[in-house]
Amino acid sequence: MINIIKKISWFIKREWKSYIMMLIFLIVIALLSLTPAYILGIAIDVIVSKTLTWQSLILIGSALVIFPIFRYVSSLIYNYTVNKTSQKLAFEFRKIYLRKLFSMDAEFYERFQKGDLITRATSDLDMITVAATSILEGIIFNSGLIMIAITIMATTISWQLTLLSVTIMPIGITILNIIRVRKREYVKKHRVIFSEMTEKILESVEGQKTIRAYVQEENDLKEQKRVINNDINSWRVIINYENRLAPLFESVYAIAYILAFVFGAYFIMNQKMTVGQLVIFISYLGILYGPIISISGVFQHINNATVAVDRFDEIMKVEPKVKDDIVAEPIIDFKQIEFKNVGFKFPMDENPTLDQINLTIKKGETIGIVGPTGSGKSTLVRQLLREFNVTEGDILIDNKNIKKYVTKDIRTIVGYVPQSHILFRRKVTDNILIGNPQATIDQLNLAIKIADFEKDLGYLTHGIQTKVGEGGTTLSGGQKQRLSIARALIKDPQILILDDSLSAVDANTEENILRQLKTFRSGKTNIIVAHRFSAVREANLIIVLQQGRIVESGNHEELMQKKGWYYEQYNQQMKMN
Repeated sequence: MINIIKKISWFIKREWKSYIMMLIFLIVIALLSLTPAYILGIAIDVIVSKTLTWQSLILIGSALVIFPIFRYVSSLIYNYTVNKTSQKLAFEFRKIYLRKLFSMDAEFYERFQKGDLITRATSDLDMITVAATSILEGIIFNSGLIMIAITIMATTISWQLTLLSVTIMPIGITILNIIRVRKREYVKKHRVIFSEMTEKILESVEGQKTIRAYVQEENDLKEQKRVINNDINSWRVIINYENRLAPLFESVYAIAYILAFVFGAYFIMNQKMTVGQLVIFISYLGILYGPIISISGVFQHINNATVAVDRFDEIMKVEPKVKDDIVAEPIIDFKQIEFKNVGFKFPMDENPTLDQINLTIKKGETIGIVGPTGSGKSTLVRQLLREFNVTEGDILIDNKNIKKYVTKDIRTIVGYVPQSHILFRRKVTDNILIGNPQATIDQLNLAIKIADFEKDLGYLTHGIQTKVGEGGTTLSGGQKQRLSIARALIKDPQILILDDSLSAVDANTEENILRQLKTFRSGKTNIIVAHRFSAVREANLIIVLQQGRIVESGNHEELMQKKGWYYEQYNQQMKMN
């Protein structure tokens, strides 16, 4: 509990007025909750003593009506305040969490699965906010209600009867706490199991086209069933812990009732207590049940939240390997980029993907990158996005290490079109404008023109305002590529990287795009990764990668004269065409 309070202390300080307001209304509600039973006990004594008058009847009746109304109004105000505060806290936590995710590098996303990150952002953070807002009500309100009720029972009715009937309850609570500690250890395991289920369902939803194409529905359903059953079985263990709590405490509470009734009757027979006082006592004993069970529920929330806090902290404590220097310099343009003996190995791999890369890219050049599958082409161009730090050598921009520049600025001057095209369930315009939300209509139209996407607008239901299906399901492969190219072009970046982004378009469309790039991106740098050599034939410099090394370089004519890998592959492609 202390850990949770520390975790939200900044929020409590900021919203202290709301917390004080909630505390005041909780005290009022606690007092108003106990009042009707006390008035009822007095009414019974008045009736038994035969001293009831019309005046006292009206007074008692009015009190029994007015106090519940006051309690209702107080509860209404309290619930509104606590829900509003809870939503604020949930919003702030998710904002902090998502900002952290956006600050992380690619290595982080290789370490943590999507399903796990989603679980931490949804159910885990929900647990923290529920616990954070229920602590006040669960601990302060219920503890206060219990103490006030026991004080009234002991001081105004009978301390002996209070001692006899109430002191047995801590025995039940102690046993509950022992079970609860064991339960908390298992909840940690359950969160991992739940994350695995979330990851699998997410994978099945995202990959449903591939699953259907290969008629793997049954196998995928079996795997889904396995992870869902694991989650269900895990929940059963938790429910078994819960099933031990309620019956055990109810048994202890029943004993308290029996003791109160038996000894209360004895005290009445010995004229140490009135019937009305016994009714008040029994009523208060009944009132205690709710707060005690609620406290038990709060501790359950706290147990769950403690696990969630640990998982939240695990993410927040991770520091990105790629981050800006304290005095990082801004950059808006460049003259030259140089790779000097660059080597790179992915964190989870044993062998390097890039080895001894030496390459100079001058502003305004078009660079072509070709090579066999798995030769490191995409890995090479992604180094300009600073997703990872290179493991060997240096990347220099205008003779300064790329690490010396602001990472955000580096990514701003680069327009990257990856092999896999991530499109959002938004309009065509909205998907393109992600590249530059402040772009004018002229800039939008130019990006569409260069990407040769104009001809497709007539086939879309609502033209440029057509809503794209989730993941681009309503578009063809070529349309997805060209839409992604338009999104990169609308940035008007200093460096445009097309990472095998023309593979799904026909030869005429490819020729149109390359011609438009040459016309409208004069003076800017283009880097084209391709398997089709027609896409790089006009490049100023073409490099051939094999097993992470540059084995050939030069323009098209120079490479053809060398009669190496490029020469062989080019001739083979020409024969196929």
